[in-house]
Formats: sequence, structure tokens, C-alpha cells
Amino acid sequence: MKYLFLYLTVATSFLAQGQNAVQKLHTVDHQFKELIEKSNNYKQYKVIEEIQINILRKNTNEHIEKLNKNISSLKNSVTKKDNRIVTLESKLAALNTKLTDVNSEKDSLNFLGIQTSKGVYNTLVWSILGMLAFLFIFMSLRFKNSNMSSKEANKQLLTIEEELEEFRHKSIEKEQKLGRQLQDERNKLSKMKGDKF
Repeated sequence: MKYLFLYLTVATSFLAQGQNAVQKLHTVDHQFKELIEKSNNYKQYKVIEEIQINILRKNTNEHIEKLNKNISSLKNSVTKKDNRIVTLESKLAALNTKLTDVNSEKDSLNFLGIQTSKGVYNTLVWSILGMLAFLFIFMSLRFKNSNMSSKEANKQLLTIEEELEEFRHKSIEKEQKLGRQLQDERNKLSKMKGDKF
């Protein structure tokens, strides 16, 4: 019986080491499902090997670190885009002011040293404003998409943290129940030994 237990322990450790590389390729959710499916049953409890739970914890922490880096990167990107939008808005406001001044002047304008009609001038200015408005809208949409991505990443991070916390609580409860059962069995064994003598 001792040799059988020893053999099972050694075989399980080799299998766990071989699966380490494969588990890194799976998502955290898949690894949780796989861990639960592969764990042994004891009455209504699941018995999870310590090496497997450590691998899962390590992979989960790595996944959380990647998500944190992505969130940080997205925040930096949003900040840069906010600065660009402010710059474009100030440029647009300045151009609108200039346009108002130009409309109040004569029909004939001096533009870059060339006398130009008001119609040509207006066409040129409106083209510039159109490009700036397009850039403003484009940057606003990019900002909105980046903001949505960062919110989604935050939601995913919170979900993963909640799942991890729930898993920790369940693991602690299972460990405590198994500890109590082990102590009960030890007490019975010591009582049986005491009765024999």
C-alpha cells in the first residue's frame, strides 16, 4: 500500500511538471475548469494537488500583471489623446475667431501676399476647418474606443480578482474540513490503540 501511494505521488508530480508548459497556453478560466475536472473526489469534496494549485496561482498572477500593464498602457494612450483633443480644440477656436475677423473685412483679401477673392478664401478656410473637424471627430472616437477598452479591461480584472478570492475562500474551507476529518481519524486511531493496551 505504501509503495502504491509512493508510485502515485511520483507519477503525479511528473505529470504536473509536463503539464506546466501546456497550462500556460490556456486561459485562466480554462485552467480552473481543467483543475476541477482533473482533481480527485473525496466524498462530496474535490482534492486538488498543491503543485497544480500553485501553477494555477502563478498563471493567474501573470495574467493579472499583463492586464495591469495593458490598463496602464491604455491610460497613457487616453491621456495623450486627451492632450491632442485639447490642442485641436484650441486650434479650432483660433481658426473660428480668425474666420469671424475675415468675414467682417472687404471682399478682397490679402492672403500670403496675394490678393484673393472672398469666395476662394472662404473655400480654403472651410477646407482647413473641415480637416480639423474630421481630425477632432476621429480623435474623439479613438478616445471613446480607448476609454471603452480600458473600462472593459477593468471589468475583466475585477471579475478575475473576484473569482480568485472566491476560489481562495473555497480552498481554505476545504482545507479546514479535511484537517478536521484527519484529526477525527487520528483521535479514533489513538483511541483504538489505547483500547488494545
